[in-house]
Amino acid sequence: MHKTGAARAMAGKRAAATGNGARVGRAARRRARRHCYARPKAIAAAGIERRWPRMGKDIDVDVLIPTKIAPPVWMGDQVRRELLLSRLDGALARRLTLVHAPAGYGKTSLLAQWRQRHDDGSILTAWLTLERDDSDLKRLARYVTLAMNGGVHGDDDAAGGTGLPPRAALSAIVRQVASERRPVVLVFDDFHRAESPALAEFLGSLIRLAPENCHFIVASRDYPMLGQSVLAAEDQVLELTAEDLRFSACEAQAMFARGQGPAIDSADVQRILERTEGWPIALQLAFLSLRRGLDPGRLLAGLSGSGSELARYLSEQVLVGLPADMQEAVLRTALVDRLDGDVASLLCARADGWQVLERLEQQGVFLIPHPGEGQAYRYHQLFAECMRERLARQDRALFVALQGDAARWFAGRGHVTEAVNHALQAEDEALLAGILEDAGAWRLIPRGLQNVAARGLERLSDAAVSARPRLVLARVYLAIKRGELGAARADYDRLAAAMEAERPPAGQANEIRIVGDVLAEYENAPVTLEDLLARESLLRTLPSSDHLMLGNVCESLGAKYYEGGWLERAMEPTLAAREHHQAQGSLYSDLFTRFLEARIRRAQGRLKEATAILDEARAQIAGHFGDRSDLAANCAAFEADLLCEQDRLAEAAALLEWSLPHMEQSDGWVDVYAAAYLTAARIACARGAMEEAQAVLARARRLARRRRLDQLELLAWLCELQLRLRHDGAGDGARELAAQLGLDALADEMARESAVYRQVAIAASLCRCELALLEGEVDAALAELAALRRWASRHGAGRLLIEVDLLAAHGLLRSGEAAAAQARFDEAVGMAMFQGIARPFVDAWHRIEPLVRDALHGGPQGDRFREQFLKGLARSVPARPPAAGAAGLLSEAELAVLEPLCRGRSNKEIARLIGMSPDTVKYRLKSLFRKIGVSKRRDAVRVLRERGLVAGEDAPAPAGDA
Repeated sequence: MHKTGAARAMAGKRAAATGNGARVGRAARRRARRHCYARPKAIAAAGIERRWPRMGKDIDVDVLIPTKIAPPVWMGDQVRRELLLSRLDGALARRLTLVHAPAGYGKTSLLAQWRQRHDDGSILTAWLTLERDDSDLKRLARYVTLAMNGGVHGDDDAAGGTGLPPRAALSAIVRQVASERRPVVLVFDDFHRAESPALAEFLGSLIRLAPENCHFIVASRDYPMLGQSVLAAEDQVLELTAEDLRFSACEAQAMFARGQGPAIDSADVQRILERTEGWPIALQLAFLSLRRGLDPGRLLAGLSGSGSELARYLSEQVLVGLPADMQEAVLRTALVDRLDGDVASLLCARADGWQVLERLEQQGVFLIPHPGEGQAYRYHQLFAECMRERLARQDRALFVALQGDAARWFAGRGHVTEAVNHALQAEDEALLAGILEDAGAWRLIPRGLQNVAARGLERLSDAAVSARPRLVLARVYLAIKRGELGAARADYDRLAAAMEAERPPAGQANEIRIVGDVLAEYENAPVTLEDLLARESLLRTLPSSDHLMLGNVCESLGAKYYEGGWLERAMEPTLAAREHHQAQGSLYSDLFTRFLEARIRRAQGRLKEATAILDEARAQIAGHFGDRSDLAANCAAFEADLLCEQDRLAEAAALLEWSLPHMEQSDGWVDVYAAAYLTAARIACARGAMEEAQAVLARARRLARRRRLDQLELLAWLCELQLRLRHDGAGDGARELAAQLGLDALADEMARESAVYRQVAIAASLCRCELALLEGEVDAALAELAALRRWASRHGAGRLLIEVDLLAAHGLLRSGEAAAAQARFDEAVGMAMFQGIARPFVDAWHRIEPLVRDALHGGPQGDRFREQFLKGLARSVPARPPAAGAAGLLSEAELAVLEPLCRGRSNKEIARLIGMSPDTVKYRLKSLFRKIGVSKRRDAVRVLRERGLVAGEDAPAPAGDA
């Protein structure tokens, strides 16, 4: 005997329930849970669903509903709408197709037919039925990629994973489409249910950025605004409206000709068509009513009134044609949007829910099965709405009770969105509050269910929220996300005070502390070492299986330790965060820990390790998210900083040329913005384009003010001050800018154990030292540099030590302590040469030229690595023009060899630089030597310097003669 869809689903569920594989899988998952902290990767290997630990039962908030990515399959024979299907084929020649009409015009049915028409594999059609909570872009991106993968879960983050921001998700989708050689059609059905400005902007951006092989079909009750005016002007928009979707006379005749009841003549069909104005759902309901024996004359008499009244009338006519028990079953089961045999048994208060669905299917009711795991069903939306309205009118108490039963059923299975929606209809405040609390309340927000939490809280009284700490925390978290920090702080402080008096359980206290830390971070509150140590203690109290929360807290802890300058302390939580992110399969979050680790290594002076980390990260980003994604831009900013450190300015500038504008249009944080803007400014200054550098820093300050990033604004001002000091010396504006910034107050923060902004304090202290040296206050500068050196040594800040030692070497040289100066310089070289750190030396070249000279020609020989490093530095220093006096004394040919001579270049090197033979160079040098009365290269440089014929206070001293 042929099985229907419901019967097949029921048989499948029974087989699955009795299989040995299920028992083996459960045993493996239990073993993995017991060892999840020590072996986080075992969780992914065992296939455990990612869940939040609850103060009650576990509720899975990450589950994706497979039926949302499958087009509906209608029961019975449909009328093939060949003319419309042919028009829809034009979607493959246009960028955007809009199918917009009121409910019941067959939009979904038409698109399902069209998809089946092209089901030969020649095109990839990804279908997504939208719901209200799909306005959350993170979840939407996951669904889009799941649909493109044919319902197969791939890499969670490549598919728009849990933590993927919208712009990164956009890049991932674009990249996946680009990897397809065949046409790709993305169908967004029921767009009106999730429509929001954010969703419209996201989809509009996707339409603009997607490759040419991508086409979009959007079905909606309303006219969607997706920025299609430009596409329309280019004839890239196809529209089907209600007028297009009306049934023709031929289509109506074809529908009624399928009836198994009494025949209806063409005149009656025409009158029905006229009364319904070709409204497809009305014609289908009329057809069902006639098939169940309703007299055509009576039907025609009832076809009057508005559209909603007509739909209600016809829906009730369909219901009347069913047996009494099936009428009751339809009214009860129409309450839910997602229906299977188990929930049918619950709502109908009987044990044969799957048989009920089978009988309804045989009756031809508007029940739509969806292929996919679990065999879920739903009624046609308009029909379901009419049935719900009828039940609410007939028996309000039963309607409310069934809504409560459905809420509890969905909550027990981890379907939070459905549970909250039904609890709202149940008008049971205690039930709604309990569902939100068991689901984690505030924890829903970082998991992409902010709309669910907000909708639930809006319907709860203040008393109901205040009685449950998790709900208060959810209200605080929502206020944080909305930028209402004052309200969030007031609410949080009241809760914290109340809980302190009540001494809550440890788990509850931990959650309160975690949300408090989030609030403090948004408020940009100073974080002391004691605060961070307290967070470390908090980590030890969290459940070892809560990888998402542990990963987030560890990553935040590592970032705060790094910001505070506690580099060694920062590394351990950063690496722990990576393990937790990997345990839950979050590549996206994992990559941020790599960025952080690279920054820590860079601050430690371990440039090669930082470079290797970013190389690996870049490869993973390109493979999963695209080489022009938000993640790629962030990675490029950090890579540019490292390239600049190696004095590879051209490569660094090429990365920033595309990544910095990209970052300005996306979300970022202080560290990545500082790396991008400050590196770009330093490159411009190194090229002599000071105005360009100042313009870049002005852009940084504008962005900082717009995004309220005070630390970034201060870092940009301090960078400008430092560049002015190095570019113009102690110019007129340097001291004035220092005063405006309150440089002394910022630099004095270095003396505090927990500076408000440690990176700002370091930059300010270095600027103050440079300013003191330029103004002749050498002793004051050396004293401050000694304090900086102690701090850097204690915190393992190797990169800072290099810069401090170079400044101190210059100061000691100015004080006449040549041996001490050379020792500091040698220490800086020792830390830098094997890591390829060159830029600090190039920036300080005007201060360290004598030290380089002595190191190359006056010190012990034999360390060829050191010698190669110093010679490489000498070659990196940009050429400086000769002093004005040299132009009057020397010929143009002699001036050409002057700068390379002062740089210590050999005759062969000079020959390559100026395009002459070594003999010609030798001749020119001899001519120059005769004019200034010397015979050796070293003496030539000394005399040129003494006579002011070359720029700079000091000049290198090459050995030998011409």
